[in-house]
Order: sequence, then structure tokens, then C-alpha cells
Amino acid sequence: MGSDELEGLRRAESQRDVLMCLIETGEPMSSQNISEKLGITVNAVNIALFQLNKKQLVDRVSRGIYRYQMGPILLTLLKEYFSR
Repeated sequence: MGSDELEGLRRAESQRDVLMCLIETGEPMSSQNISEKLGITVNAVNIALFQLNKKQLVDRVSRGIYRYQMGPILLTLLKEYFSR
């Protein structure tokens, strides 16, 4: 993932929130569970997951179930990056 993708995530709040939710949970989650945890619509979560999947940041485990692809170090790096 290059700096353009990271900058895109900085501007795309729902994508960033969904990705951080998956990372922090550490387990595959359904779009419904993510929606409930973040307090946003399932549709917004699905759009974010679609975009994150295109960026190869999440994997689709099964229908409607996703997990992030990177290791645990990513959480610390992303929190630092987005806090700037």
C-alpha cells in the first residue's frame, strides 16, 4: 500500500473506521456487526468494505464476512498516521 492509498483512507472516514474496527477486533466480522459497532448503516459499511477489498486491505472470508489482511503492527502504524 502506497502513500496515495493511505492519504485516500485519511479522507475516507467510513473506510478508515471500518478498517480500524476490523483490525482492533482481530476477527472476521459481518457487515451487520461492523455497522452495529460503529453506528453507521450497513450500506455504508458494505461500500467501505468494497473499496477496502479493491485496495487489498481486507479479504472476503465468506458472503458478508470480512477480515483485514495486514499484521498487528498495522494498527499502531495507522493510528499514528491518522492522528497527524
